[in-house]
Amino acid sequence: MRREYMYLMSLLLVVGLLVFPGNLWAAETIKIGGVGPLSAPGSFESGKEMKMAMEMAVAELNAAGGVLGKQLELVFEDTQGLPEKGTAAMERLITKEKVVAVGGEFHSSVARAEIEVANRLKVPIIIAEAWADVITASQYRYVFRIAPANSLFYSKVADWIQAAGFKNVVMIAENSDWGIGVERVIKERLQQHGIPLTSITAERTVQDFTPQLLKFKTMQPRPDLVMDTFTGAGELLMVRQAHEIGLAPTRETAIFAVGTDALYPEFWETVGEAGKYVVTKTGYYPGINFTEKTEPFIKAFQEKYKREPTFAAMEAYETVYLIADAIRRAGSTDAEALVEALEKTKFTGVRGVITFSTEREPAYMYHQWAGVPAFVIQYSAEKQSPSEANLLWPKEYANATLLRPAE
Repeated sequence: MRREYMYLMSLLLVVGLLVFPGNLWAAETIKIGGVGPLSAPGSFESGKEMKMAMEMAVAELNAAGGVLGKQLELVFEDTQGLPEKGTAAMERLITKEKVVAVGGEFHSSVARAEIEVANRLKVPIIIAEAWADVITASQYRYVFRIAPANSLFYSKVADWIQAAGFKNVVMIAENSDWGIGVERVIKERLQQHGIPLTSITAERTVQDFTPQLLKFKTMQPRPDLVMDTFTGAGELLMVRQAHEIGLAPTRETAIFAVGTDALYPEFWETVGEAGKYVVTKTGYYPGINFTEKTEPFIKAFQEKYKREPTFAAMEAYETVYLIADAIRRAGSTDAEALVEALEKTKFTGVRGVITFSTEREPAYMYHQWAGVPAFVIQYSAEKQSPSEANLLWPKEYANATLLRPAE
């Protein structure tokens, strides 16, 4: 009897593995990982929003029956904006939590550390909101990105700078992969337009930019545009300090807050009246419905969290759906099968139809989504939301031109 029992159990195990490959038969849930900054010194407002969006996506998928008959489980790790925390988070997610894939991350320096672990341990990661070219230029098999590469996005920003008529541009860039990458792309593009860029770098921990800003104010000729290329609290403090010393935004000098933090409600809490006339960038502008999923996502996010989503939320939300879509098409959670499925992706997200390039030139295009949207906006009143700001670029969508203070 015991021999027959053992034979039956062995037969059931074999059948289970055949029907549910990738160890799905044994798992109660399919675990996916999430990474991003939830605390300082990282851009934690961005990280919290990304986590919200990923949780919403998981809830939606589970309510619809899950994937391959299993419920999804999100395990999200706080990377604090620190590369060493990103490394530890990835190690923990893959080796302890046994996630089948990972999505997220905001900071490029952290993403660079994370992709090393993903590549070494052979688990796919979809980078949601880290822009340094090197992330996809590393051309790792297990690394994909739906955020823009710096070269894709900031060349468009530089084109706006030229079109807006600026002649003497200055920049303070954070000393990070993202900040240095933005500086390089904009400088090279502006040089093509014959526009000089004077730039300096500062550590991400800097909170007093007054000495550098005062030097800009006394330059001859005076700068007509200040590029605030920082993330987190530094971005907001630079805006406030530039206003306090009378540098920007003024009639003579505009200011462009390059980081994503200028899109959050906390921006106005920190900068107050200094935020009026600030220029910034976004990956989404209301009224432009990229797909049939755009408006329903925004409405659902607002109802659930009582705030407007930024494009960082859209990206994080899409990473979950892309992982689920790859699992469904692969019929498995096997890493190799997921990579093959991701390379064949043609998924309608909230920002467009997402595909991943397998081209290797330029290097950053490998496993990069090329169709990422880019917009330049400007606040025209205090406490405006990004959806109320003026749209300056691209010109085919623009509803306003650059405003300057009257004084």
